[in-house]
Amino acid sequence: MSVARRCQWIVFGILLAIALVAEPVFAQQYSFNTRNQKKAQKAVEAMQSGDPETAKEILLKVNLKRATPYGRARVNNWLGMLASQQEEPDFETALDYMVASISEEALQPEENLKTLYFVGQLQAMLQRYDDAVVTLEKWIAAVEEPTASSYYTLAVTYYQADRRDDALGPAKKAVELSETPREAWYRLLLSLYLEREDYPEALALLDDIILAYPDKAYWQQMAAIYAELEDMGKSLAVQQIAKTEGFLTGGRDLTRLAQMLMVEGLPHHGAKVMKDGLENGTIEATEQAYDTYSNTLLQSREWELALEPLTKAAELKKDGSLFVRIAQVNLQLGRWADARSALNQAFDKGGVPDEGQAHVLFGIAAANDKKWGTATQAFQRAARYSGSKEVAGKWMKYIEREKARLGQ
Repeated sequence: MSVARRCQWIVFGILLAIALVAEPVFAQQYSFNTRNQKKAQKAVEAMQSGDPETAKEILLKVNLKRATPYGRARVNNWLGMLASQQEEPDFETALDYMVASISEEALQPEENLKTLYFVGQLQAMLQRYDDAVVTLEKWIAAVEEPTASSYYTLAVTYYQADRRDDALGPAKKAVELSETPREAWYRLLLSLYLEREDYPEALALLDDIILAYPDKAYWQQMAAIYAELEDMGKSLAVQQIAKTEGFLTGGRDLTRLAQMLMVEGLPHHGAKVMKDGLENGTIEATEQAYDTYSNTLLQSREWELALEPLTKAAELKKDGSLFVRIAQVNLQLGRWADARSALNQAFDKGGVPDEGQAHVLFGIAAANDKKWGTATQAFQRAARYSGSKEVAGKWMKYIEREKARLGQ
């Protein structure tokens, strides 16, 4: 037996000795008979010496049929404790002994209640949740001032018994009774609110949780609830506060925040989030990150600034679709040659989603640059695609008119 285990049994033995020595001061109903008193004393001595097996052997030799009700209750109680605290605990046996002890109704009331509570814990440990609920409810009804932890134990037992509605009351009671509720108590109550979709109560509880146990997960849950309620303004505000408080530092979280800022019409703020994250390394330099950054700038109408991250995203992307977007930005800036260069890169890379439209863009860039031959060839290629045939035809007619007007 390990030193720690031996010490545990010695302490337990001392407690037994105290109980045994104290018995003469109580009424006769709380006493052993003379023969069993001696056996009990020997069992205590074995416990004090760190020998629980000998103590168990002695207690098993007690003739319970001739014992007083108290003697039977006490011996079963001790045997139950021994079974639950041995090297490999035998909770089934411990439960049987404890139930037998309670059935005598012979221990002092306070100790009987403690045993009843222990029975409930054993039943829960053995996954007999419905039995445990009955036992714990009985215990709480008998105790003058049940503790917050006992209500939490009852709530957890209801939860494990798949009786979520019944778990809510004791879970709330556990939090209400405690000046400093444990995080696990908060989490259980929060999960019950969320399962019921009781979002107002969940949000109010999260306010308390965040103050007591500030953690990124709780900020995210609060933001998610506001999003579920379609209150995107508050969801965004929560995320911004979380970022300010240092709880929103991951690349995915920051990128999601920037995207939400765009949706809410605040692309400038989203652009700053992405710029800072990419520069300090909290946001990984991926295609998606550069794409999101460029989108925030484009929505901010920062065409020039958008080109750098957009180019980086295009270089990382497997197909040429983003080079088409670079061409569109250059067209917006009136950079006709740069637009054509980007489109050539798109064609070289391949996988352009709407190739006909890309040829139209190429033709427009060439036409604006008065490169009529190049423009016509681009529109002729665009005309091969059904989706761009009509617009390509109109542009070719426009080129003919312009050439005639200019005498070319």
